[in-house]
Amino acid sequence: MNRILFFITALLTLEFANAQIGGTSTYDFLALSPSARVTSLGGTNVTIVDQDPSVQLSNPAALNPSMDRHVQFGSVVYPGGVNFGNASYVQKFSVPGTFGFGIQYIAYGSFDQTDVEANITGKFSAGEMNAYAGYSYQFGKIFSAGANLKFIYSQLGQWNSEGMAADLAAMVNDTAHNVTFAVVAKNLGGEFKPYNKGVNEPIPFDLQAGLAFGFKHVPFKFHLTFHDLYRWNIRYNNPADAAANQLFVDSSQLKPKKYIVDNLMSHVIIGVEFNIKKVVRLEIAYNHERQQELALTTKVSVLGISFGLGLHIRQFDFSYGFEPMAQGQTMNSFTLSVNTAGFVKKKTVAKDSAYSVL
Repeated sequence: MNRILFFITALLTLEFANAQIGGTSTYDFLALSPSARVTSLGGTNVTIVDQDPSVQLSNPAALNPSMDRHVQFGSVVYPGGVNFGNASYVQKFSVPGTFGFGIQYIAYGSFDQTDVEANITGKFSAGEMNAYAGYSYQFGKIFSAGANLKFIYSQLGQWNSEGMAADLAAMVNDTAHNVTFAVVAKNLGGEFKPYNKGVNEPIPFDLQAGLAFGFKHVPFKFHLTFHDLYRWNIRYNNPADAAANQLFVDSSQLKPKKYIVDNLMSHVIIGVEFNIKKVVRLEIAYNHERQQELALTTKVSVLGISFGLGLHIRQFDFSYGFEPMAQGQTMNSFTLSVNTAGFVKKKTVAKDSAYSVL
């Protein structure tokens, strides 16, 4: 079991590395980016508000009537062949509010099973799944609140686990001033059937907030995302930061550096999204925590920077997200959204709608 968990943790480190605070929870795939658009905006974003149904897992309060009968499919291929994907659907029923449903999965592949002497004794596979449902309700023109309920299943070889979690969100979306603010508490819950009986592990809870703003007649919007707000020290504890030579220095007299700015920036993701005639989107973002964790002191790189491209044509919206990883590896994310209602009849949107088209 320890060998399986070690290998899977190493794979997930490529996307959500944290050497100082990592390895403390199970179901870590819940913290991965749910779509190419979110990936291109730094991997975490709670302020996308339009017709994109994939944002439900980022912020359930962003579910809105303009997403009605939109279906979305997304896939990510990580280095090493690990496949991660998400499929979702949004429906507006006759009752107030908007509902969203989906399945999120990760397949780690097939591995050799060995004994204590490293002799191969067979094969085993590993994978995890999250089946979720969400709801959002709009208060007036600019306020909304939402929630997701998740059922989680994990199988790692002969071990399996089941759990439940919830996301709670509140949002202000002021389209008149082109400002969006959101707060989201993610993954409130835990295991009800642990891998080992009587040993319950925590799941990756996070408290996030976001601020997005733009300007009239300017085709871009800034996104500031703040994560891990419930704890201060999430900085990567790099041994190379220690004094190189302490042979003639009393280590007990050395005052540890506080790295206040570095720790502060580790909580922040800065992104910009360009929207060209509501047809083409271009995204770029900088994630300082990712850059600090994956960068090598011996090599100059663009780690921590992510890029994206979106294309909206009639009922179809395609997104691509690209993120450089360590050792020359890359992560490529693809998402396709389809407005199935558009094949039946053309729906009009009021000019004062709080939710613009993509």
